[in-house]
Amino acid sequence: MTSGPVKAKLLEHGYRLGKVIGEGSYSKVYYSEHRLHLQQQQQFPERSACKIIDRKQSTMEYSQFLPREIKTMTALSHPNIVAVHSVFEFGPYVCIFMDYCRCGDLLQRILQRGKLSQAKARNFFRQLVSAVRYMHCQGFCHRDIKCENVLLSGPAHLKLSDFTFAKQCPAEEASKQLSKTFCGSVAYAAPEILKGILYDPKRYDMWSLGCVLFVMVTGTMPFDETNVQETILRQETKQYFYPEGVKLNPTLLELIDSLIEPDVERRATVEQVVECLWLKEQDA
Repeated sequence: MTSGPVKAKLLEHGYRLGKVIGEGSYSKVYYSEHRLHLQQQQQFPERSACKIIDRKQSTMEYSQFLPREIKTMTALSHPNIVAVHSVFEFGPYVCIFMDYCRCGDLLQRILQRGKLSQAKARNFFRQLVSAVRYMHCQGFCHRDIKCENVLLSGPAHLKLSDFTFAKQCPAEEASKQLSKTFCGSVAYAAPEILKGILYDPKRYDMWSLGCVLFVMVTGTMPFDETNVQETILRQETKQYFYPEGVKLNPTLLELIDSLIEPDVERRATVEQVVECLWLKEQDA
């Protein structure tokens, strides 16, 4: 995807691209190393991830989302959110340099090693909730929270990534701004999204958090995404089941139930999750 001239331009700025570590419909993510130049005033991390988007290959809709993605990432600063260090544009190519997370993503971790212990899940979920709470307080919603977008910068530390569908929204809970754009993945999408009606993007984030938590502690998805109409029916009647043999703390079950809640008004807010009993429990 990247041409020789683009790599040469990046090299002029001290960046050398390595192997591909991720790929999307219109982008690739490369491992990158930065050679610090003495004349440069700004200090960049030696290692980073470089997302390169080819606007010639992307759809009009994606091109409209791109400035929003960059604006969101540069506006946010949180230990559990992937940070942007620099952005370059060369013709149709946009190159975004951001945190390199050496341990892959949460989905890879679960597929390779199975579901998480409740202690591990609690540690990860606290961090994820902290990131989402910060976003909501800063007036942003993610709208595509899923295990693939939760990156592991270390064995016990995560960062929320991929802000393609991020949207500015009022920081105050009372000031709701509804959305209509279908965003994210069917497997993590709330019923109001799948039905194509106006939705509160903050409450959508909370549903997705519930799905991620369910995957963390069970190693499975709460709903089958193969038939959308059947998925909606199961969501609205709360027909999701835990795998045989999975024993979970009652306070954890209560938390999941409050997030995978089809009634938007009853679905837990991020502030309610922060105060929930399960997150406050201490591991032995």
